[in-house]
Amino acid sequence: MAEKTLSVFIDESGDFGPYETHAPYYLVSMVLHDQSIDISGNISAFESHLRNLGYTEHAVHTGPLIRRESVYKNDLVENRKQLFNALFNFSRKLDYITHMQRFERVNALTSSR
Repeated sequence: MAEKTLSVFIDESGDFGPYETHAPYYLVSMVLHDQSIDISGNISAFESHLRNLGYTEHAVHTGPLIRRESVYKNDLVENRKQLFNALFNFSRKLDYITHMQRFERVNALTSSR
């Protein structure tokens, strides 16, 4: 049986600081990709599109993109929308699995005491 390689990317959102009603959850997301499925052409096309939009060697971070923070703070809404759409269209064409786990911070804080 041929050996397969699975890539696992994990990201989190939220913090364990004082509970705030505007941010009630802590999220852990995972993206799983079978490395035997070649996505190098998709990545090249995406990077080329980003360069055409003026973003060279750029990793898109959706939180700051949506909130107009960090490197996006001076970008026009039209430009940020183009970047978001580019990421959306790139990701919808790929073969991968996602999983997200949501933790209610208020319950996590009270159950650990």
